[in-house]
Amino acid sequence: MRLKELHEKPEVIEETLREHKEALQKVEQLGLRPLSPLVRVTIWGLRLYVLFMVVIVIVNVIQNL
Repeated sequence: MRLKELHEKPEVIEETLREHKEALQKVEQLGLRPLSPLVRVTIWGLRLYVLFMVVIVIVNVIQNL
């Protein structure tokens, strides 16, 4: 729909916004799921990997100066 058509039919916008609000409420009701131990270990492994790679990049930059 074009902007002019939407301006002439505000009920379309209101319906879309209402659907969006309903979907948002459903998502908020779900809450957070607890992470499994494997997922926690994987996340911590990725964090350590990123830190390790940052150190490697810093060392390489310093060596090339």
